[in-house]
Amino acid sequence: MMQNSDKYEFKREIIDSLVKEVIAFCNTNGGTIIIGYNDDGSVYGVENVRKELDKVSSKLHDNIEPDISFLVAPRIEQQEGKDIIIVEVLQGTGKPYYLKSKGMTPEGVYIRLGATTQHATNEIIRQMIIETSGITFEKNISVNQDLTFVYADRVFKEKGIAFGNNEKKTLGIINEKGKYTNLGLLLSDECPYTIKMAVYTDTSKKEFLDMKETSKGSLLQQLEEAENYLKLNNKISGKIQGMERIDTYDYPLESIREILLNCIGHRDYEIPGSTLVHIFTDRIEFLSLGGLVKGLTIEDIKLGSSSSRNPKLINVFHRLGLVEAYGSGIPRMLELYKNSDKVPEIQVAPNSFLVILPKMVMKKEYSVIIKYLEENKVASREDIEKLLDSKKTLTVNILKEMAQRNIIVKEGKSRDVIYKLKN
Repeated sequence: MMQNSDKYEFKREIIDSLVKEVIAFCNTNGGTIIIGYNDDGSVYGVENVRKELDKVSSKLHDNIEPDISFLVAPRIEQQEGKDIIIVEVLQGTGKPYYLKSKGMTPEGVYIRLGATTQHATNEIIRQMIIETSGITFEKNISVNQDLTFVYADRVFKEKGIAFGNNEKKTLGIINEKGKYTNLGLLLSDECPYTIKMAVYTDTSKKEFLDMKETSKGSLLQQLEEAENYLKLNNKISGKIQGMERIDTYDYPLESIREILLNCIGHRDYEIPGSTLVHIFTDRIEFLSLGGLVKGLTIEDIKLGSSSSRNPKLINVFHRLGLVEAYGSGIPRMLELYKNSDKVPEIQVAPNSFLVILPKMVMKKEYSVIIKYLEENKVASREDIEKLLDSKKTLTVNILKEMAQRNIIVKEGKSRDVIYKLKN
């Protein structure tokens, strides 16, 4: 049975909604509209098909702007001995496409969401305009041209990197006309964007213990302030292992840093507001403004795909050694949690990006093995199998993971292999 989807729309006859659906496909990922099908998926056919084909072309030409003639290819085909009309629609490069009668407004702009055609929001329309123009926030001229760079100067100096006017031009802080860009604003002491953080008494937002907002100023300074505040609210436990004290935080420091860099580096600064950090007793939530960069999915970023809406800002972070490699932050965060009972979550909405970092809880099997080795010093694989009451393959995998995490060491060969806690 033929069903509507994100790529296909089936219709019995030509109706006014055809124009809206073509607009939606042009504004989204393209698609195909097939005219001449019943609701049950059977072929109904189109009478006077050539006249109807002309009607389709006229409707689209008379009601849609900008011109879509090169994006739409209506044609006649036969199925089960009956004529049907197939309208193939390509994704456009001149977005947003809209109804001439309504203009570039939510009432005139449509997008495809799943199997439905819906009005676009003002924010989605704005993103389309930015995408089409190619002019991004960080490239635009800053409204404030009285910028100072005391904090950024200090950071660049500490790293041994020159930060004069020539370097500012190379980085994109100063444009070809000698004006400060919005990238310059973000790195300047006058940056108006902040990070707001709150600590709560339990797992909800009913009551908070403390609140802090970073000082207005360079994003480099705000990164340091936020990182220090989160470290103060990240409980630490110490344990003596061999001759060494091992400190463990509730939340990996590296994960916190990676998420903060992502929140600051990839947020949409066209949207007013602060980056928000909520610290609960069992998790930390990081909410950044701006959804996924067009073309990326959650699965893509988990694998390390990188496409930033602020590539010049990310380049500055890279120059300063704050990020090691493009797109590595999220995969590294997930890697740190691979042996935890709970793993980070990523949720995306059209205008926001949420990362939920759970309190690190070591797998129960690890805790049991560590306790056994503390008491007995060494263990064979067979000893661990009995201890966990598990099969050989599972036991081998657990021991391999623990060795990779430098929790234990493997000594000996073949049947003489033993495991010890790493000193």
